[in-house]
Amino acid sequence: MILIYTHSITSRVTYTMDLVFGTVLNTAYKLTDDKKEFEEYTLPKLAYTTELNKSRIFILSNSLLFETVVNSTIPVAEKEFLGFPKFFKSTQKDFLGYDIFAMVFYFVSRYEEYLNSEKDTHHRFQAESSLAFKYNCLHIPFLNHAIQDFADRLNREFPIIIFNKRSFNFLSTIDIDNAFAYANKGFKRNVGGLAKDLLSLKFRQVSSRLSSNLNDENDPYNTFEQINRLSEDTQTALQYFVLIGDYAAYDKNPHYQNEGFRKLLKVLSVKHTMGLHPSYVSYNNLEQIGIEKKRLEDIIGKKVTSARCHFLRVNLPETYREFIKQGITDDYTMIFASQSGYRTGLCVPYKWFDLQKNETTNLTIHTSIIMEGTLRDYNKLSAENAKHSTLYLLQDVKNFGGEFISIFHNDSFVPEKIDWIKFYKELLQTSKI
Repeated sequence: MILIYTHSITSRVTYTMDLVFGTVLNTAYKLTDDKKEFEEYTLPKLAYTTELNKSRIFILSNSLLFETVVNSTIPVAEKEFLGFPKFFKSTQKDFLGYDIFAMVFYFVSRYEEYLNSEKDTHHRFQAESSLAFKYNCLHIPFLNHAIQDFADRLNREFPIIIFNKRSFNFLSTIDIDNAFAYANKGFKRNVGGLAKDLLSLKFRQVSSRLSSNLNDENDPYNTFEQINRLSEDTQTALQYFVLIGDYAAYDKNPHYQNEGFRKLLKVLSVKHTMGLHPSYVSYNNLEQIGIEKKRLEDIIGKKVTSARCHFLRVNLPETYREFIKQGITDDYTMIFASQSGYRTGLCVPYKWFDLQKNETTNLTIHTSIIMEGTLRDYNKLSAENAKHSTLYLLQDVKNFGGEFISIFHNDSFVPEKIDWIKFYKELLQTSKI
């Protein structure tokens, strides 16, 4: 067991040590603020404090983990770096030359998202505003790299320390923004769409609309049988996130009382975990999250404990506090819409820390890493180029025994997107190698 001395055991210190040593390095540790206990301890130990310490392992602490408020801290690092950037550089000679614990806390707590008021048109914190993007490290799990480097250095000093390797996990997630292109949308929406198609001379869509309404299995977006089969064939864990909010400009699924829609969700829930996809409007109307969660639970007859916000619209800390209030235990929203990679800097699940309340919560954050819409629509990549960049990300996660989460949508499995279906299949297959 590693004994860690610090001059003050705060909620931030406790949280960060548990994340680094418990969650990522999977090893035993103990925190103490008792100097005598620390000095008498003969097994591996390190000092994390403000005073120059005679300990063999001394890390000069930044003030960040000993504060109780959110201030305007914007850390800097060298633009040129080997492996990963080092933020919170030490002002004295110490073990690492930077405060790894302040760095980890800053990024996993999403500290910068509380400070930056620049949002896109959907009121989202932008990838391009993030420090990870500016320092060109968004494409690597840079906190995992930093923690592993730290662990390797500790091992050289204390060969008896055992860091237990984590097991790699791959999860395919499908967001159901639009379960059907035409079917189960109601008379008014279909008549309006039909008239629009006829006026635009889109006769193929007219035919597809009519066929879909006669039998929703013919609907082009009803690709769930294919998605489930790919999951079964590759023995890949699969989870769905369902948009079940009221109809609005960006919320266009069938009405939650529609029998065809309800039947689909019931069938999918038999073999797969169903998560909530809180509606676009829930961003400003938090009470909708509870309403929509109950709708989904009533339909599938099961508790819903996971969520990913529609359009990735998360408002910290309000959205996550509402998740906790409504019994959501796992969030999958942490990914940028415009860039793939590691929004949190980590590729392992961890507990969310509420910065304003200054406390650890029971909400687990799962960093999603790629979304087909990001690669295809934002980055304008072909499926082949998207595959190469994704496999690079996948290998990094495998190396750290992390969790790789992909996001696709059911409307990406239509025949016109055969190259993206092939990419998806190869991703699932490669995750097993």
